Amino acid sequence: MATSGDLAKALSELLKEPFSTVDLYGRHLRAAGLLNIKGQGRGAAEMTARDAAAWLTALAIDHERGGDFGREVKRVLALPLADSIIAPDYFADDLSCKGAKTAGEGLARLFHDTLVSRIQEVLENGQDNVIVSFDGEGESVFLSIQGPYYPEIPSAALLTFRRGERKRRNVEKTITVHGRVLLEIAKLLELKSAGVE
Repeated sequence: MATSGDLAKALSELLKEPFSTVDLYGRHLRAAGLLNIKGQGRGAAEMTARDAAAWLTALAIDHERGGDFGREVKRVLALPLADSIIAPDYFADDLSCKGAKTAGEGLARLFHDTLVSRIQEVLENGQDNVIVSFDGEGESVFLSIQGPYYPEIPSAALLTFRRGERKRRNVEKTITVHGRVLLEIAKLLELKSAGVE
């Protein structure tokens, strides 16, 4: 069982973020009802893939100074599925992220999917076959899983979550989180492969 303290420490180490920043974001997320808060100390709340998705999203997007932190994160987690490309069709048969309707659901399911043996094996061999990209302004979230022999043998699942048409900006910031981070968090949380909470 991983507590919020365990998850905060892992996020700090994996993302190379100061623990004080990760902890502060966790307090904001708890206040907004985005982290499990049952229990304290030895009976502290067990963190889930949804908790990890919210915390990772909070750390990846920019926050408006003086803005409503919780509302900003909720908005990104609620981004609807805008596009899905899976090739060949059967590539994602054992992946739960393919059924996600929102970015938060997709990211939570992707933690589980990193434990599918054919995905986990590639990640543990040091290849970045799983990537999550966040638009810095929180306008879109992209999930990508590639097959073990990509691009020689094309096989991938690409999911895009956003509202409406993509806005063109002169400067765009994208934060990319590699699958190894997701896999380490999935192991910490003792998730099951391709299971849905």
